[in-house]
Amino acid sequence: MTAPTLDLVPAADALSDLVAGSRIVAGNACGTPLALLRALGDRAPSAPRVSLTVGLTLGDPGLRAAVENGALGIRSWHVHGEIRGMLRDGLVEYLPLRLVDVPSVVLAHTDVAFVRLGPPDAEGYCSLGPSASFTRDAIRHAGLVIAEISDDVPRTAGDSRVHVSEIDRFVDSTVDMPRYESTTPTASAITVARLVGGLIPDRATVQLGIGAIGDALAAELSQSGASRSIRLHGMVSDPMIPLVRAIAERGEPPVQAVELLGSAGLMSWVDGNAVIEMRDSQSIHHPAVIAGIRSFVSVNSAVAVDVRGQVVAETVRGGVISGVGGSADFSEGAHLSPGGMRIIALASTTAKGQSTIVASHGTGDLVTAAHHSVDAVVTDHGVAWLRGRTAAERRDNLISVAAPEHRDALAADAAALRI
Repeated sequence: MTAPTLDLVPAADALSDLVAGSRIVAGNACGTPLALLRALGDRAPSAPRVSLTVGLTLGDPGLRAAVENGALGIRSWHVHGEIRGMLRDGLVEYLPLRLVDVPSVVLAHTDVAFVRLGPPDAEGYCSLGPSASFTRDAIRHAGLVIAEISDDVPRTAGDSRVHVSEIDRFVDSTVDMPRYESTTPTASAITVARLVGGLIPDRATVQLGIGAIGDALAAELSQSGASRSIRLHGMVSDPMIPLVRAIAERGEPPVQAVELLGSAGLMSWVDGNAVIEMRDSQSIHHPAVIAGIRSFVSVNSAVAVDVRGQVVAETVRGGVISGVGGSADFSEGAHLSPGGMRIIALASTTAKGQSTIVASHGTGDLVTAAHHSVDAVVTDHGVAWLRGRTAAERRDNLISVAAPEHRDALAADAAALRI
């Protein structure tokens, strides 16, 4: 049996009959359909105006010109790269949204879906590859589904198969898959990771956020997690490969992930490899699902934490830099999990030496996690326990993990605010 032959059309032709007001959603992260987005960005001012809703887009989608000429409007629930720059310039609207709510809030009102797939197999099934968080739901909801096909999409296990009959138009993509490059952990990130690792109980299931501390903790757990039977859940990046291997060698069920965020090496490793199963956000992110996992530990980073325990993770000086993403879903699930824990991990100072433990947040900043939804805050100066502590104890514990040079000023500012 041979793979079906696809009727491939140029990206511009695939978009040529979009009608005014069409609501488009595009695939996410390393599944960002860059060929289709660039074609959307190349549309002339005379083209019917359409709207695009996106999450974490990687690579260079080239959308600015179409937004500036009025052919395109954009909303994003996780701003990054070019989208972040356009938001700063007033060209994009931010959509505060938990990932588990994307199907009901966004996809239920979608007309067109842009997705990135691998070529079909002999049975006519394409692979979603590294991104399954909401793509299958987008395909189900959209009246028009346009897929760019690329040979560099890995064939992943789990709920990542899409039959060619579910796709309306196919585009041959010559754009490389966007990558997510892990960072080299700083000394403070390594220290934070070691402290967080010491809080995680044996046989726990851990969710890690992206960024320097998440990468450092992945490396830490890769060294210590195998002997402690630590499991992963939600997302896999390059530093997590050794831990995934250890889980497979123990004969345990595959790691379930909504996104694979990494390099060409990660994509090559997962191609045809059943140690990771791709699942959608409703299967993995939903708090009711996570609540059924014993000792689920959610570890997320932050921009700043105030002495009340309120967490800012989306904004810097009032400017949006990311999104809510799955952090709220994982945190809520961890709270309901027997033996679960909600951890916020961050360096005690910024690159410019400013304290990330603050007396109060700026008036323009968004509180991503409420003061009652964090069990512990970890910096490179220790662990501040918040669960079960009074407001005064929480304040003192948080000041104690701030950088020493900032503690006196924090205490004075907190007293002035009567905290």
